[in-house]
Amino acid sequence: MGKKIKSVLFDNFHFKLLALMIAFLMWFVVMNMEDSIVSKTITDIPVEMINGETILENGNLYNVTDGDKVDIVVRGPRSIVEDLESYDFEATADLSHLSVTNSTTIKVVTNSNVTASKAKKITITPINQYVTLSIEEEAEKSVPVRVITTGEVAEGYAPGAGVSTPNMITVKGPESVLSTIVEARAVVDISGADKEVVKVANVGCIDGYGSAVEKDNITLSAGTVSVSIPVYKTKEVPVNVSTAGAVRDGYGVKEVNFEPSTITIAGDAKLLEDVESIDISDVVITDATESLEKNVEIAGYLPADVIVADDTVDIAVSVTIEQMSESEITINKSDIKIFGQNKDYSYTIISPDSLKVKISGFSEDIDGKSASDLDAKVNVSEIGPGERDVEVSFNESDVYTIKDSYSVKVEVKKTE
Repeated sequence: MGKKIKSVLFDNFHFKLLALMIAFLMWFVVMNMEDSIVSKTITDIPVEMINGETILENGNLYNVTDGDKVDIVVRGPRSIVEDLESYDFEATADLSHLSVTNSTTIKVVTNSNVTASKAKKITITPINQYVTLSIEEEAEKSVPVRVITTGEVAEGYAPGAGVSTPNMITVKGPESVLSTIVEARAVVDISGADKEVVKVANVGCIDGYGSAVEKDNITLSAGTVSVSIPVYKTKEVPVNVSTAGAVRDGYGVKEVNFEPSTITIAGDAKLLEDVESIDISDVVITDATESLEKNVEIAGYLPADVIVADDTVDIAVSVTIEQMSESEITINKSDIKIFGQNKDYSYTIISPDSLKVKISGFSEDIDGKSASDLDAKVNVSEIGPGERDVEVSFNESDVYTIKDSYSVKVEVKKTE
């Protein structure tokens, strides 16, 4: 039995050893392919400034002009490197070791998220290696506090302008930082409000691009402010627009268009009761010969203490002005109606036999007009017997005007 086992183990031993070596080599190659050495770039790792008090002790302030964040290249086994992100590292810059150019190197190491055994297998190479400072004396600046609201008030209501107390704050810090600050903001949530909102809000500084200025080396005279935001009832009202003045002779206003035709206003409920419409009546067209467009700021037409509740700022007004045309219409005396007659008299138009009546309007409005459209008539209620000159009146129209005045001679006789 022993000889048989020995024969199985050692027969063709060199082939079996070769097969084992090939299997090990294949395993080694596969493992190295799966966990090969790779590189990965990781960006925006915040750099912590340490020992900054050495600058502050001399009465100066510092501002980081370059290197507040660092990018690195990590190299190591794929199984480790692929899982690493910026939050797995900590970066520091020692401000007690500044060069003559006020620069110092950035040191990057793994943090507690990465085990010591994994940390030993990787290398870290910062791409930007330096922090650069500007060292300045402390300056101060006063900036206004602007109230910003978030959320929507209750339906049927609108917020007014928020008021902050104090409405100005003083910011201290390096001049290079203060020069970028244009205002302070207090953000207040007004969701669901149907009455005045009064809150204490945190204050933050904002630069000219609307971004927060988040610097450790600035201080504010007030970290919070008291904010009050009125909340008003709303009402939708129509907008009316009319023109002022007269266009040049021979021209006319064809149409006046404007948008929006309604706006939503807000204010005290009693004030809103008296506002039925917003009337804009001073769109000047004096001596105009061409169409005009203009934006009219709506705030100037609102009563005191009433505001626009929606996003409307301007009313866009378009006035179409075109040259007028003239047309001549023949009216026979038989076309002229007589009214206001006394039953004791007879009335007869004796002259002229016809009138050449000129009308003025836009061509599309007056083309094809006839005597019947003008509805010519004379009123004889105030005249007695004899031949009398009586002025002819015509049907009034919005699309044309009668040029000049016209009269006929009427003979009045007592009825036998």
